[in-house]
Amino acid sequence: MAPLLHHYLFIQLIVLPKGLSHLVKTQQVVTATLGEDAVLTCELMTLKDVRQVTWQKETTEANENVATYSKRGHDVNLRFQGKVEFEDEGLQNCSIVIRGVSRGDESCYKCLFNTFPDGPISGRTCLQVNELYGPSLLITQTNNSHTTLSCSATGRPVPIVTWEDTEIKENSTMANVTHLNGTVTVTITSTLAALSLPDKNTRVGCVVSLFSGGVTKNVSMVIPARNQSSFPGVPEVTDGDRISGNPTVIGAVLGSLCFIAVCCGAVVLWCKLRNTMRSPNPTANDRKSGEQEELSTLNTQPST
Repeated sequence: MAPLLHHYLFIQLIVLPKGLSHLVKTQQVVTATLGEDAVLTCELMTLKDVRQVTWQKETTEANENVATYSKRGHDVNLRFQGKVEFEDEGLQNCSIVIRGVSRGDESCYKCLFNTFPDGPISGRTCLQVNELYGPSLLITQTNNSHTTLSCSATGRPVPIVTWEDTEIKENSTMANVTHLNGTVTVTITSTLAALSLPDKNTRVGCVVSLFSGGVTKNVSMVIPARNQSSFPGVPEVTDGDRISGNPTVIGAVLGSLCFIAVCCGAVVLWCKLRNTMRSPNPTANDRKSGEQEELSTLNTQPST
């Protein structure tokens, strides 16, 4: 009889917390974008004699204690210190915040209200980490005849990529690429003929979002008017840019060459003039030298 009674009590201890789990108010799924903070709330909806509240992280092997709170205060497991903090401290309402969530934080968490004499009453919430990179927008022009718009973003779950302009959206194609890390790159492409472009610059916007988490990002660029010769930001060499076909460029180059030639001539002339002024008069020197030679000749002649 005694072993049978012990077996009955053991089953009761396992089943009872599950039966009382509806007494705990919590969110089933909490979503947060990579790097943001996530708050996990847990509230016991009926008054109980709670001795301690324990937060656990579910793993494939066994649940890991994250933090505990009791009348003596709170205690965060060493591995989670600096990562997990208490948002609300109480034996009836106890919430934690996970700072700067990463992929490793994605899991389900249990809050256990250890009550007397009922035992633990648990609630469970799962943290889903979203990732979103981008968007990036590329606009290219081909021979002034077609303009190609391309917008892409990478995320987990699959991001939604779309154009702000409905007309562009109707003539678009979509391509998805799944990566080994679980993220997906979505690219939307649209090609517009030059005749369909307006005669003035037009701003084009691309918007990306995720189904969960309410994350939305956007980017925009300007499509030049169709009468412009080239797309801004994309260097193109055309006939009008060559020296042989642009009189303005030719004039500027020739003017520069003439200016350099005049400057060089002036420098050479100044140097010659300076040397001439510093050197003695050669004619005077020759005359003086001749007079001295003649005088010397007269002095050396014998007297009669």
